[in-house]
Amino acid sequence: MKIIDPTDLTYIVDGTPTTEILRFDTANKTIELTENGTFTFFDGVTGQCLFSKIKEVLIADSNIIKYDPPVLEMIHDESLELVYGWTFKNAATLKSIRDCGVAYVNSAGVPTAKYACIVTLGTVTAGTTSSDMYFAQSSATDATTATFTHLHTADSFGVNELVQFYSDTNGDGTPDYDLSSYFKVFLRRGGYTFDESNNTEIGYPAITYKKYNFPITHAVDAGVTKDDTTVDGYTGMSITWYATAQSASLGTNGPYNYHVVINGNNHTYDEIYSWVQRQLRLTSDIDADITNVRTGTVAAALVRMDGSTLKTIYQPTVGGVHISNLAAASYNNVAEADDTQAMRTYPYTAAITLEFDSYLQADIGVAKFWIYDAATYPGAGATLLKDASNNDMTGTITQPTAGFSYAWTADKNWIGIAVGDNDAKIAIASGTIEQSTGNKGVFVAGKERWKL
Repeated sequence: MKIIDPTDLTYIVDGTPTTEILRFDTANKTIELTENGTFTFFDGVTGQCLFSKIKEVLIADSNIIKYDPPVLEMIHDESLELVYGWTFKNAATLKSIRDCGVAYVNSAGVPTAKYACIVTLGTVTAGTTSSDMYFAQSSATDATTATFTHLHTADSFGVNELVQFYSDTNGDGTPDYDLSSYFKVFLRRGGYTFDESNNTEIGYPAITYKKYNFPITHAVDAGVTKDDTTVDGYTGMSITWYATAQSASLGTNGPYNYHVVINGNNHTYDEIYSWVQRQLRLTSDIDADITNVRTGTVAAALVRMDGSTLKTIYQPTVGGVHISNLAAASYNNVAEADDTQAMRTYPYTAAITLEFDSYLQADIGVAKFWIYDAATYPGAGATLLKDASNNDMTGTITQPTAGFSYAWTADKNWIGIAVGDNDAKIAIASGTIEQSTGNKGVFVAGKERWKL
């Protein structure tokens, strides 16, 4: 349990701790916490409690008062300064401070290091690991990420610990680095919803040495239907960020402009969602354009599931997100944010699956089929039906089945003809394309016995 009462902190000055929790080293001006009694590094101690204990030690101990005091005052209960060159002895001690930012200030009054206290509010599920919850201190598309030391799962919060954002080793007022302008927390566990939050989103254009609360939580993601092993085996899929607008139509709707294109390579909406979420957990470059680097773990979320609808997410300063080469059966399950931030959809798209009997399958690569508008067939005016991409519904039989999308506005009667060669006779089929993705047509040709 986190220590909040100074009376729970036993101490020793200039000695080796045996049962004491808190050790002061006046020669080296360090403060050390050790795991003794009720104190653990995992649970920690609040900064306000530690400040209060230091003041009590200054009053009670006749030795330490001879030296520069480690503290003078707290700015408020969430901001602590160690002054006159005092520091925490090690990382274990530093990472044990809770609910309070920390600054080290040298004898000249110059801050040499600053640490923000990062607190995430919301449940992190049991089984989540430190690699699933991490942070970045740069908005660069190839930013390096780091993990937290103490991750709490199945609790009301995930982390509560210090992260350094400022360093001035020489104490000359010229920092080695100052990362105060950007801090972002990510929670990305496979099979769970993703979450992320940065300092501007919680109302701070820059951070300092105080406590910051980031809302971060997740839950099982019903939209992820494929595991990592499965999606890692997908080929031909890609994500590309473009510097210029890419024009694309959704069936007969559009064209619209986008700056990010996900190539689905004929996968369904749920397969694409599972694959994209996997890319956003990779530490490698996921941008198919090799001139840019987009590290998966820090790339912004690209898609989300809204019930059974896959929605793409507009990228601020970048643009809209389009899914190309989407499986026709998924046209009704996608809505895309374009460069204007408007959500774009396909016309309602019916689907029809054509099945070919074993004799037509025996003529694969030679046999052909045609699907006509029944209102125009037969005769010189017979017209082939168009699929949702405005392509003719015809082709060579290459598989036991063939699938087409159809921009449905009303039920459409059709007549089809399939012509085999040495193995299959001529087959005629008919049916109606209704407002459904389960339409079917069956071609039964039978054995060809008389073809020379």
